[in-house]
Amino acid sequence: MKKKIGIIFIILSFVLWIFIPIIPFLSLSAAAKTGIVSGLFIGGEVFFWLGALLAGKDIVKKFIQKYRRKKEKEDDPS
Repeated sequence: MKKKIGIIFIILSFVLWIFIPIIPFLSLSAAAKTGIVSGLFIGGEVFFWLGALLAGKDIVKKFIQKYRRKKEKEDDPS
């Protein structure tokens, strides 16, 4: 159960990060935009690290390995 909640938290952290580029286009004051972006940034980081703690070391290692493999394939010129 802890692993599922951890994975949900990690996914939620990425969702929060996706909303950050949208905020500048909203018709809000600069102070409100700054506050919302700061909250999304902090919330994304908190949810990611809580998710990593709950999911466990093995899940996080698998996630990192998948990301690195994709990045290495994209960087490979051949």
